[in-house]
Amino acid sequence: MFSLVLSIVILTTCLSFFSKSIGEKLQLLDMPDKGKIHSTATPIIGGIIIFLSLSLLFAFRFNSIENNQIILIIYLLSFFAVGFFDDKYNIFPSIRILIILIISLIFILLNDFVVIEKIFFENLNSEYYFGRLKIIVTLACILLLYVAMNMADGINGLVILISIGSIIIMKNLISISGLNLIDITLLSTLIALFPFNYNNKLFLGNSGTTILASYFIFTSIELNYYSKVDVFSIISIFLIMGIDMVRLFFLRLLKKKSPFARDQKHFHYILFKKFNLIYANLIYVSLSFFPIIISNIIKTSVIYFIFISIFTYFVLIFKFDN
Repeated sequence: MFSLVLSIVILTTCLSFFSKSIGEKLQLLDMPDKGKIHSTATPIIGGIIIFLSLSLLFAFRFNSIENNQIILIIYLLSFFAVGFFDDKYNIFPSIRILIILIISLIFILLNDFVVIEKIFFENLNSEYYFGRLKIIVTLACILLLYVAMNMADGINGLVILISIGSIIIMKNLISISGLNLIDITLLSTLIALFPFNYNNKLFLGNSGTTILASYFIFTSIELNYYSKVDVFSIISIFLIMGIDMVRLFFLRLLKKKSPFARDQKHFHYILFKKFNLIYANLIYVSLSFFPIIISNIIKTSVIYFIFISIFTYFVLIFKFDN
């Protein structure tokens, strides 16, 4: 295990160190414009680095990977391909979403455990089954998390911090299953990537946020299929990015703009302008993980703390969005 982690960290660090040259060679550079906050051309190869880390795991630890994990890796790489081509050729959002839904539908039809058949409410100690609507509900949840995570990628370090925290929380607080090889690979890669991303040396790109979104989509659905996991516990992790997505969609539609139009009305941009990068990340991540962490500490329902996070989110929006 140590040799695997060390190899991944070395690979990630080396590729990150030469990210500028790699980005220029592959023509994967995010150019500054009025809708962005960076002022120099920045390589968008974070997704490629994550892809190579997973490929390294697949190549050297294939015999140690379970069947469901192989399906997960294929799912991740399918999403990565969509993100990569978007980084390269700037695919229309509607086409990209359609491809994501088609890929997901194929996996749903081939694998029962990639379907949201029911949800469990811990407060009521009861399950609700979707019946014939299960495929539609699953695709809707996939779409929402995919879009929300892509929209959350706006300031340096945020998506990586959310991903690191979410992996640890999902596997140690929600499911208590512990980390598997894929989790360890992703964590090792993200931790090594963080200083480069935070210091504006490289971006995750759409390929990076997409592959991470696919991981959380697959893992959440699989966890829900095999275990009685409180639906609000999973929702709480992605709560802030989900609420921000919905707020922005309505705000843009009211202004007769495309819901996918680029602007700086995102919660993370508002925090960044008012405070700085460190505090913007800290506030966003704290609001995201506060409900599940506190509910586990004091052994009570997460839903009460979800309301606190939602209230705090809107207070900050109304106070600082001038």
